[in-house]
Amino acid sequence: PRVAMALSLRRASVPQAALGAAVRRFASFTPKDLEAYRGKVAADLSGLSADKRADLDKKAKLLTFDKPTASYSAVTFPAKPAAGASKEVLQAYADCMAAEEAWIDEKLSAAKAHLDKLLSAKLSSSATEAERRLTSYADPDCAPVMAYINELQHDAGLAAKYAAAKMKAPVNVAVTGAAGAIAYSLVFKIAAGEMLGPDQPVNLHLLDIPDAASKLEGVMMEVADCAYPLVRSVAGFSDPRAAFEGCDYALLVGASPRGPGMERKDLLLKNADIFTAQGKALNAGAPGAKVVVVGNPANTNCLIGMMNAPDMPKENWSALTRLDQTRAEGMLAAKAGVPVSEVDRVVIWGNHSATQFPDISHATVGGKWAKEVVPDDWYKGTFIPEVAQRGAAVIKARGASSAASAAQAAVFHMRDWALGSSGKWCSMGVVSNGSYGVGEDLVYSVPTVCYPGQFRRVGGISVDPFAAEAMEKTRKELVEEREAIAHLLGKAAVK
Repeated sequence: PRVAMALSLRRASVPQAALGAAVRRFASFTPKDLEAYRGKVAADLSGLSADKRADLDKKAKLLTFDKPTASYSAVTFPAKPAAGASKEVLQAYADCMAAEEAWIDEKLSAAKAHLDKLLSAKLSSSATEAERRLTSYADPDCAPVMAYINELQHDAGLAAKYAAAKMKAPVNVAVTGAAGAIAYSLVFKIAAGEMLGPDQPVNLHLLDIPDAASKLEGVMMEVADCAYPLVRSVAGFSDPRAAFEGCDYALLVGASPRGPGMERKDLLLKNADIFTAQGKALNAGAPGAKVVVVGNPANTNCLIGMMNAPDMPKENWSALTRLDQTRAEGMLAAKAGVPVSEVDRVVIWGNHSATQFPDISHATVGGKWAKEVVPDDWYKGTFIPEVAQRGAAVIKARGASSAASAAQAAVFHMRDWALGSSGKWCSMGVVSNGSYGVGEDLVYSVPTVCYPGQFRRVGGISVDPFAAEAMEKTRKELVEEREAIAHLLGKAAVK
């Protein structure tokens, strides 16, 4: 039946001993009882105006409420709206569920405070926890209150169950190179909700080469061992087509590393086979997916995948330069002596390589223009080369690549793209469209602001001669990389 949200049958804000015997379940209500109860919605919630209570009552009438056969405290919960429900119904559901949870929290807090008052009167301040607990259950004044607390805690568990039902439908997230070092950090961040939020369940599609099958199985075992509430399923794959089927997000981490004596052109050609296959697989199985390429050389690997996915919007492809941005933000904050949260509008232009241009011309540090905070000679002589060479410095220091920071940057990149960046500038390697004098069909890092599910290039940016020269240098490198693999792109692959 459609009934108003019944928040309580108990009128006292502080429970009395007699309340233990006053429990009544909604399951025993007749339809007439339920109808009579309509209008009392949220009456026990303190601080609610008459208008607010009337508003909740109106919203409750849009919903169907589950009879809480397991509920002790007369709380009933709205049933999750059916698929395709109107925005009005969905909002009513969210508001009514919040009111239910607030009612339980308020009553539980009052009950615990009342029990503490009783125990303080009956026991000395030096009483042990065991003595307090025994008195809570055995004393004739305390026992009914403790029973009431237990009932409310039980129903708080029911509230958590219903809150879990409010979560979004699961999305499919693919991670390639899933047995590797970066993914070993990245996968667990995704599973914990760092990337898509605490209310977004995920199905993890983990892809790696057949030779890494045993390591991949170990990663999957550890994900299972963590018992993440947001993880609905974990599956391992060695076939890109199967891994990408139905994916909403794809993080392409796996790539062939540079071997001894290998030229950059050789590295590009070796990775071209990988990203050609993955582009085609995404095009066939997940043409609506949002893609970030992490595996280096990320910009041109992204271009290869994009050009081999003609049915996918080019704007759905991106390359990771957020790591360069976070490196730059960290260095700038350290130099200025401020928290990194006070740094904004640092821009990474161009390629994720030594030619990249970390630009502070528009950055702010603690609300001040960055160029007024740090010396120009440090910016040009120390900051720019150190940001560009940071990856090599990490390898030299720890004997391994910067896997953890790369994983974190990938999470930041996709989180902002999926959920929005709240006005913060985000450097993203995206397909060039002629803006900033870059030309077209290069994957070139530019400043963006993200909104849920989309990015917008920051316009109206002035470029001084120093910046223009640096931006052109990295653009030329990307053109050279594109020419080295041009025969693998083909006009037929371009949308």
